[in-house]
Amino acid sequence: MLAKHYQGKKLNDEVFATAQRAKAAIDKYGKEAVFNATLGSLYDEEENLVVFDVVRQMFRELPLTEFTAYAPHFTGSAGYKESVKRSVLGEHYEKEYPNYYFSVIGTPGGTGALSNTIKNYLNYGDKVLLPKRMWGPYKAMAKEAGGSFDCYELFDEEGKFHLASFEEKVNLLSEQQENLIVIINDPCQNPTGFKLSREEWLSVMKILKKASNKANIILLKDIAYQDFDTLEYREENILSDLPENILVVYAFSLSKALGIYGMRAGAQLAVSSKKEWMEEFDTSATFSCRATWSNASRGGMEMFVKIMETPHLKRKLLEEQQKYRDLLLERADIFLREAEECGLEVLPYKSGFFLSVPIGEKVRELITELEKQNIFTIIFDDAIRIAICGIPKRKLKGLAKKIKDTIENIRG
Repeated sequence: MLAKHYQGKKLNDEVFATAQRAKAAIDKYGKEAVFNATLGSLYDEEENLVVFDVVRQMFRELPLTEFTAYAPHFTGSAGYKESVKRSVLGEHYEKEYPNYYFSVIGTPGGTGALSNTIKNYLNYGDKVLLPKRMWGPYKAMAKEAGGSFDCYELFDEEGKFHLASFEEKVNLLSEQQENLIVIINDPCQNPTGFKLSREEWLSVMKILKKASNKANIILLKDIAYQDFDTLEYREENILSDLPENILVVYAFSLSKALGIYGMRAGAQLAVSSKKEWMEEFDTSATFSCRATWSNASRGGMEMFVKIMETPHLKRKLLEEQQKYRDLLLERADIFLREAEECGLEVLPYKSGFFLSVPIGEKVRELITELEKQNIFTIIFDDAIRIAICGIPKRKLKGLAKKIKDTIENIRG
């Protein structure tokens, strides 16, 4: 009975399955005895889900109807769209990027932004370009849209962005496809915590600009975790001298920015030097919104608008984000320092919620042995992802050594 184009599509999400095992262990042994490094939500040092004070204030002060009513438009209010542009591109984005056109579409979280973009720009049978170490749902989105994916190596031998592998795949696919969607999760890459340097971004854009002579390039930049990065540089590295047939789409998420994961609010922010492409983007994305989810969470969007438009609230949010940005770096420093001391290899980490330990072919055996010790992590290909966003500093002490010892035991 199932439609032919949907046969064989089955989700195997190990993240939530592992999280359920971690929860069962907590129920049995108590929270203090379990290392729960599974889900990607921010927890404080008492292992409670972080709720920003400014968000609590918004729940108290905004009228109830701002949470219960439909959004004023399928794609979000004018105030929300402006707030997203200012958040991502800066307060004076129109002066900084005078020759570009912009469009914002409100979506259910960053996932909605990613899905909408892939759906609207991936031709049937084509491939999305991804790094080999990635967030798994990218692949599911490509498959649901009638396509597939190809991968480049994320790291070179020096632990830097593998520009040669990236360029090889971009050139190959741009010769085979009319449209090429390139997804880069940066900064705070999931699952590694990697971030491209300014010089690496300039090289990436040089490669994409050259490829745009052969195909339309859609750079889909997943910025879900950007508020937990050190932000040494801004988007001018990407938006400098964009050719007409490069469309940049940012997948923006309030799940992380405000810590309102369950409210499902985010946005697509598209930037182009060609007005026609912007009008086309707006028309197609609006249609997809109405045909898929109708509209996104009014409450989440209006909360963000209120904060962004009120100077003291915005300042309060930035201070709270900085507090937890510092905490994440402290947690990462503990694990990375002890990993170096015991000889545990960790993939290059710069910032964010996660870091990854490469294991190899025995990764599933390692997961089993770690869970016997009540250490719950997530498999990402041949590595394990450790969500430092959820583990307090006291528990991170000694964790690297436990993982290293377990690896040595299974390798004999």
